[in-house]
Amino acid sequence: MSEQLEPEPSQLRGRVEAVDAFVSLADRLFEIRGIEWSAVEDDYRLLAVNAAFRRQLESIRAAVLLTRQDLGHLALAFVRAALEDVMYLKFFFDLDQTASQRLFLLFGKWDGLRSLMSQRAFVGDDVMNRLWYPTDFLDAAETQRTETREALRGLQKEYGWRGGVLPSADWIAEQAGLRPLYDYLHAATSRALHFSAGEIMRRGWGDPAGQMLTNRPGFREHLADFALHQLVLLFFETWKIVDNVEAAGIGLVEDVEPAELDAVVQRWFTLPSGTFAQTDHYRCHQGRRRSIGRKPDHPLIGW
Repeated sequence: MSEQLEPEPSQLRGRVEAVDAFVSLADRLFEIRGIEWSAVEDDYRLLAVNAAFRRQLESIRAAVLLTRQDLGHLALAFVRAALEDVMYLKFFFDLDQTASQRLFLLFGKWDGLRSLMSQRAFVGDDVMNRLWYPTDFLDAAETQRTETREALRGLQKEYGWRGGVLPSADWIAEQAGLRPLYDYLHAATSRALHFSAGEIMRRGWGDPAGQMLTNRPGFREHLADFALHQLVLLFFETWKIVDNVEAAGIGLVEDVEPAELDAVVQRWFTLPSGTFAQTDHYRCHQGRRRSIGRKPDHPLIGW
């Protein structure tokens, strides 16, 4: 690993240009359409694929736009969503269609009912009634939530999943054969989504004037570089899971030449892999460069 604290500016520029070229090509290559209701009723996974392709391509485009506004570090949150797309799609596609339908329907019902009941608990029935949710309807939904919970507990015994009513993400990753990838990217993205004392200390940089700063430009560029790299990589992992994207309402435009696609992909692959941890963070954590002022600036604590 390089001894640099952050990627060279030219590396990030190269990453942005390569990913932007991929976005432009993807806009021409993929036509994401609707899916027939009957097809979705037969296989909910098709809707999941359609949604995953759309969300990931939009996330990659957004990451490029954010990076060009010096906000690319915020795109790290998109990586978590793409990671879960890969894990859950692989999990569902490894099941037979009957089992997949049963699980997908119950997962979806539980998500919807839980959200509805959470809103009811927060705002109360008077507000819910004004939002066109009659009390009888809400009571019936509460009964459905109880029934759905019991059905999921039965499936938990059948499948042996860890977690609560729904399987834990690490269990899904194990079933999909993606536990190492999950452990790596979960650790990286959790810091972008949740309160993290470690991440706060990691983002604190000291300078000779005795101040601590949390907006180190090189560190922000490093996170942007990592997010751009992982988002494209996870998109290709998603595409690899699905044998027939046409069935999911995703058309492949025929006027894009394979050589053009290969050139864009090869341009992306020739760039260095975006890694989350930086070498100097490890050195600092091991006890080096601990005193403020020994270098122009340095991290407060290692990752």
